[in-house]
Amino acid sequence: MLTLNSNDRDLITKFYELQPNEEQIRIAKQIWQTTFNILKTKEQEEILRKRIFLRRLPTTYDKMIDKSLGYIEPMLSNKALDIDRRAGLVTSYSKTITQYKLDLMTLNLDTIQNVIRGHQQILNDLQKKLSQSCHELMIQAIENRQKAMQNVMKYI
Repeated sequence: MLTLNSNDRDLITKFYELQPNEEQIRIAKQIWQTTFNILKTKEQEEILRKRIFLRRLPTTYDKMIDKSLGYIEPMLSNKALDIDRRAGLVTSYSKTITQYKLDLMTLNLDTIQNVIRGHQQILNDLQKKLSQSCHELMIQAIENRQKAMQNVMKYI
């Protein structure tokens, strides 16, 4: 998680020393917030990629899916099913559920990637506004804080 540190405070102070107007402050804050959102979402993406690799769904999803097995288990334990047929059905259910979990994680990953692209588009639009309303020193001060935020996330 990204936290405010002394370097971050110094970078913010340097920005305010350039005496930005209200519009410039608003744009800078939006750029920093969007940068934070991108970094946080990328962190979530990385966690999900690891979960997919390990084939481990978050526990909330696992519990939800496992609850759906509650009505299947009594059917499978019915004495009318012979042992071989029961084993085949258990295998089919197991494969279907495993595939569903993988599909769900893949869909979540796709959603996260779309969110990242959305944040990136917002950031691009804000940077266009920034270039129209700020001088080079102010743009550099804003970008310096962005870079510092990115560097902090590399070490987390």
